[in-house]
Amino acid sequence: MTAIACLKVFVGDELRFADNDTMAALVGKVAGAYLETTWLWPRRYGLVAPFSFVLADPRATKLDARELQALARDLQFKLFGDKGEGDIALLMFEGDQTDVMRFAGIHGAQLKALLEGKDDGSIVGRVCRITPTEVSSVVPQGGPVCGAPTMEELAVLEPPEESAGPPARVGYRGVYHGPRQVFIGSVAVWRQARVAAAFGLTPARVEADRPEDDIVALAAAAEALAAVPVGVMFFPISFSTIVKPGARAALLPHLEALPRGSRARLAAAVYDTPRAPSFSALSQVKKALEPFFARLDLRVTDPAFQIEELPGDLASSVTLVLPTADEPTRLAAVNRFLRDAPIYRRKGVWQGITDVRTRRELNHCLDQHAPFVTGPAVTDLLEKPVGAAQLPWLNLPLHDWSVAPEVAAVSSVA
Repeated sequence: MTAIACLKVFVGDELRFADNDTMAALVGKVAGAYLETTWLWPRRYGLVAPFSFVLADPRATKLDARELQALARDLQFKLFGDKGEGDIALLMFEGDQTDVMRFAGIHGAQLKALLEGKDDGSIVGRVCRITPTEVSSVVPQGGPVCGAPTMEELAVLEPPEESAGPPARVGYRGVYHGPRQVFIGSVAVWRQARVAAAFGLTPARVEADRPEDDIVALAAAAEALAAVPVGVMFFPISFSTIVKPGARAALLPHLEALPRGSRARLAAAVYDTPRAPSFSALSQVKKALEPFFARLDLRVTDPAFQIEELPGDLASSVTLVLPTADEPTRLAAVNRFLRDAPIYRRKGVWQGITDVRTRRELNHCLDQHAPFVTGPAVTDLLEKPVGAAQLPWLNLPLHDWSVAPEVAAVSSVA
């Protein structure tokens, strides 16, 4: 069962802008930015009316209103500063889908009455009032906070021992070829999600590459390939795993389990590749992966990767992982990496940029003629791969794999 709720943002009158549309746009921007970074896949959210968001979590039966207090505090600070002038309150309604959408449209006197704890009986569902300092039940008044599990539910959902570790989930981000405005495939991405998600609470999550999780992504290869008939599938492989004999031997059975008939669509995304890898190490990587993958992508964190020293035919592409830094630093890394574009073209090696997070970063990459881009500004973390699909860059990011139009295979681009 999917938990679904409507979240309405109420801004007090003290510092309300004269232009209400301006206030609605600002609230939408701040709340949208917060949800984009915290309400992550497979959760979904959307702005359905001014000041109104619909939230959904397919892994939960209830949403915890207390989780959204951080949004209330963020809105309070962004709109009114740290002096506490003005009021921010959120109302979270839980019910069936029809009632949720009906609640998204209420406004005026009825909304203010709910904020004041007055229920006229017309609301069929549960409503919580959320402020930067407290969370309380409005409907039913004085009831338990929305999403708080009962003792019976806690007994059923009791998490396993911490030592069992968090399960890894595999998602996908589309790989987009900017010059042709087309997706050429997807890259597998793992995400860690602790059992706290079963309670509707905020789980500890990361989206990154770790050698112990490469096997999880590889195990999903057959299902991912079957989900879309065309397009390249990139799977993360640690550089250190391949160059260490013991680790390489442990990975081999999982490589051998890859569908042999689909080798032409498989690419290895070798992450943590050094700035200047030795010829011996690159040869080991090539020899170990070539039987299973048609393409080899070296993922680097240094924009000054020594492409001049890369021997011919050892890699199909080199992808820069943007640094975790402020925007000017990230844009500067793009500039430095693409400065060597003539050398890459001369060697017949494609360039890619990944972890592109914002529209500004995406536009910069496209303006600088970066061939391939991936990241949150290109697609959400998708439940299924994109495959190969034409999509104008103005329509990015792609939020749902199913809306991408089907086109003929374009895997030859890569």
